[in-house]
Amino acid sequence: MAATTHNNHFIYQLDDRWKLSKKDAAASSATHRRCAFTRKCAHLVKEQRARFYIMRRCVTMLICWRDYGES
Repeated sequence: MAATTHNNHFIYQLDDRWKLSKKDAAASSATHRRCAFTRKCAHLVKEQRARFYIMRRCVTMLICWRDYGES
């Protein structure tokens, strides 16, 4: 009888550990998704910044070309 109680207690502890590890895995997965989202946003920001830089350079070049072309 005592062995059965001990085994049930042991199984209960394993279940608790499994639940904790499952929660940790979910938290880790959420953190991974959040990091992936952050990286994706950072990549999009860099890309937009590069596009604006190119547009700014092109507009500046066209304005200068027009000003020097009239002289």
